[in-house]
Amino acid sequence: MDFFESQERAKRNTSWLVALFFIGVIATVASVHVLLSLTIAKGKIFDPSMFALSVGSVLAVVGVGTAVKFIQMSHGGSAVAQAMGGRQVDPGSSDPDERRILNVVEEMAIASGVRVPPVYIMEDETINAFAAGNSEKDSVIGVTRGCIHALSRDELQGVMAHEFSHIFHRDTRLNMRLVAWLGGIFAISMVGRILIRSQMYSRSSRDKNNGAAIGLGIGIALFLIGIVGYFFGRIIQSAVSRQREFLADASAVQYTRNPEGIAGALEKIARGAGSQLSAPAAAEFSHFFFANGIASFFSTHPPIEERIARIRGTHMMAAGVTAVPTIQQTQSADVLQVAAFHDVSATAIRGARRGMGSFNPTDLNIARDVLAGLPATVVDAARNPFSARAVICSLLLSKNGHERDLQIATIASTDTALASATDVLARSANISPRQRLPVIELCAATLTLLSPAQYEQFRSVLTRLISTDSQVDRLEWTVRVILRSAIEGKGSEPKPGARATTADAALVVSVLAWSGATNKALATRAWRAARGSDASLPTAQIAADLCTLDALDESLRNLCGAPPDSKRKLVDACVACVAADGQTTVDEAELLRAICAAIGAPMPLIAAAA
Repeated sequence: MDFFESQERAKRNTSWLVALFFIGVIATVASVHVLLSLTIAKGKIFDPSMFALSVGSVLAVVGVGTAVKFIQMSHGGSAVAQAMGGRQVDPGSSDPDERRILNVVEEMAIASGVRVPPVYIMEDETINAFAAGNSEKDSVIGVTRGCIHALSRDELQGVMAHEFSHIFHRDTRLNMRLVAWLGGIFAISMVGRILIRSQMYSRSSRDKNNGAAIGLGIGIALFLIGIVGYFFGRIIQSAVSRQREFLADASAVQYTRNPEGIAGALEKIARGAGSQLSAPAAAEFSHFFFANGIASFFSTHPPIEERIARIRGTHMMAAGVTAVPTIQQTQSADVLQVAAFHDVSATAIRGARRGMGSFNPTDLNIARDVLAGLPATVVDAARNPFSARAVICSLLLSKNGHERDLQIATIASTDTALASATDVLARSANISPRQRLPVIELCAATLTLLSPAQYEQFRSVLTRLISTDSQVDRLEWTVRVILRSAIEGKGSEPKPGARATTADAALVVSVLAWSGATNKALATRAWRAARGSDASLPTAQIAADLCTLDALDESLRNLCGAPPDSKRKLVDACVACVAADGQTTVDEAELLRAICAAIGAPMPLIAAAA
């Protein structure tokens, strides 16, 4: 399935969920109205004033409950992980268990083109995991200690591939909204409990009266109505989650080409390792998990035996995933994709576009080899939030000695310690073009640990460093785009009320056209190729002097909120632009990947560039 088709389907699923939510609210209003009519209005079911009271009170309670949950979920996947008692793993951790899961997640993130998500560990000995977040930019991975201990690397990789599928297909966003909407329905039960407690307290502290008895009765009835809402919510959770789990299982096999990995993990759960979690919040977030996290009549996951049978059987097509290639096909792809090094063919770029929102074993192997080949000093520095700044700065230093000295002096004018660390790192460690983007992605994941003030200071240093030579090259564009997308949080989301326009798309394509051209004629040829893909673009590209970093930031922020079809057109235009001359450089190909990631359309490794 095309990445953008899955995005469209996620939007349709959200609309269906909204419809179910309103049905639940209507049923709750009807129940409360009958209750109030029988207790307060003495059986006058059709009393307009009582109906208005019923509607108003239910909408107020549901609205407040939903709003509170939406605020909680707006903090992203970390809110779910923390509610589950998870602890974020330090990127620089030397603990063997933590290092093992971090390595698997880093490889998959780099292979697929998404930001490296923070990893949270839950101190539970059962086998389970989850992905949570409103988008790829604030998604996290959660995993139990038992999952890391009990599973082999292939099995752990299968589980993580399953969770990455949820991120790619926007299941995480759907799950976050489901929590918020159901929080409003569940709030009715909470009001009932509060009313019961208050009336019981009042009855124990003063003489019994009819008002207290009626209040207690209403409280009990509201509690029971809330229980009905609770079960209605569980039905919605089950309906939404079960088919998404089949798709994620099938996708995990597609990504890893190893059905035994995820099947083995499920078998260990079935044989007694278990998947139920002890965290009090497990019921609320049960539809997030890899396997059933709680014992419930309304299971949010299909039976494990059925999942294993589908994974090992011939039912993968039913889940909406294309057939798994044969070994011979995979080997041929490997030979094709690693044929080039410094140049990237148009075929490889278009292949990466077709694989958007996924990855394959070749990509994983390349990502693993790139990470393993990095100098130890660079890896250690990239996993510390303060030294990661020096890694980023060292990548941007000029090879010209005079310019390099000016750049170091520019950094030193603000932060002498950072300037010294940058100079030492640049002289002691050589980072090849194939390693640069993975290094930037590792650093971006670590830099999220900086406080807002610390990051803003670093961003200021970076801006001055980039402007030292009064021009912006492709690598500088890429660094800025990745950091803006991965770290700047709300600043990378569209402004309230802002809408993506053709001018925003034109500016992004113009940046690619100018960055890959040595003269205006080549930039014009690239632009014409882009217009051949998207005729809505203007006849001429935007002038080079208008293609500034600030302008690109603004356009990318607007494009984040564009509908999937608009993003599809933009990505295809960008691919046509970059591939116009048949082949391009690693730098230009990686700038393309960075722009795609910034608008929430992650492109996997362009393997020829690696």
